[in-house]
Amino acid sequence: MRFLAVLFAFLAPASAVSAGDDEERTLRALLSRGDEEVAMAPAFLDSVPPETLSQVLDGLKDAIGPVARIDGKGRDYVVQSDTHRMPARIAFDAEGRVSTLWFGAPEPRVTDLASAEALLGELGQDVSWLAMRDGAVISESRASEPLAVGSAFKIGVLAALADEIEAGRRDWAEVVRLEEHHRSLPSGRMQDYPAGAPLTLHSAALAMIAESDNTATDLLIDLLGHEAVAERLGIASEDLLTTRAFFALKADESRRADWRAASPADKPAIAASAAETLPALEAVTGPHAQGVEWYLPLDQLCALGAPLAALPLMQVNPGPVVGQPGLWQSIAYKGGSETGVLNFTAWLTDTEGRQHCAALTVNDPGAISETTAVAAFGAFLRSLHGQP
Repeated sequence: MRFLAVLFAFLAPASAVSAGDDEERTLRALLSRGDEEVAMAPAFLDSVPPETLSQVLDGLKDAIGPVARIDGKGRDYVVQSDTHRMPARIAFDAEGRVSTLWFGAPEPRVTDLASAEALLGELGQDVSWLAMRDGAVISESRASEPLAVGSAFKIGVLAALADEIEAGRRDWAEVVRLEEHHRSLPSGRMQDYPAGAPLTLHSAALAMIAESDNTATDLLIDLLGHEAVAERLGIASEDLLTTRAFFALKADESRRADWRAASPADKPAIAASAAETLPALEAVTGPHAQGVEWYLPLDQLCALGAPLAALPLMQVNPGPVVGQPGLWQSIAYKGGSETGVLNFTAWLTDTEGRQHCAALTVNDPGAISETTAVAAFGAFLRSLHGQP
């Protein structure tokens, strides 16, 4: 999952805002949607049509209301209105035209933690959340209840790999080979690698966490063994699906029913048989199929990831926390999603050196608005600091 808002660049006629004018004035002009035109770099004209940028800026104006002030310097800013705050980034080319324009999800302003919790509770049918600081629970709802978490289960795969490395049985530089039966569907890129491609364990783990690469995940599960990964996740080995088996079962209603009804001894064979054929991507985009997923409670996810948070590979993709650069010294993150399932789990060090875990899971029969969830989660994180 990627949580960066779309990067926009746009060509418009040269105008009053150009080289030498400050970034704040340019952002105000863009978000006011008034008559003042903004000169945009021509290099991205083909990539972002004028109508697309206009639609997005109109949507942002409607979402946050009039801009009250803009804080920041250099490239990074926070746009403030009476009801929302929104991270932004802007840069100019050598001729003073806007070459980079980025907006994060607008965060609703909340007056206190209870207000932020109310936003989380509205995200879907089944919602759990957890916030901990230095091991103490600050806020929680249903945090010990297993819900579907999507790719967040990959934290358990990484934990099992870290166990092997710490015990001296494996090394991050060890080379393994990608095999056909590891090939899965996106997210990720390794599904397009040729069979036999050599990969270090570090490369596979980095792709699994930072890009949520499903093929890298299945390679590591195969290497480590279902039993070791399932034990770290606290689930029965027969209930642990590779991503390839998950997709195969989701795409085949008959086999999915057989797997759910099977005895523990028969489940692995049914999953393996289904996984012999990789389905088309369009066959697995429907709603979450109950029972065919990875079900974990948030308190377990927080505990699994805490010893791993200092690994640099855990800090490559900050997920939805990308819009809060001033609040955290370090951000480790892994989340997951499919239609009807959304999880954010972040391990954070604040500016005072305190350790946090903040996590959210939403399950719903229909699609979940990721934009709304990112905004609510951002407000929740900010409320932990007591910031409106």
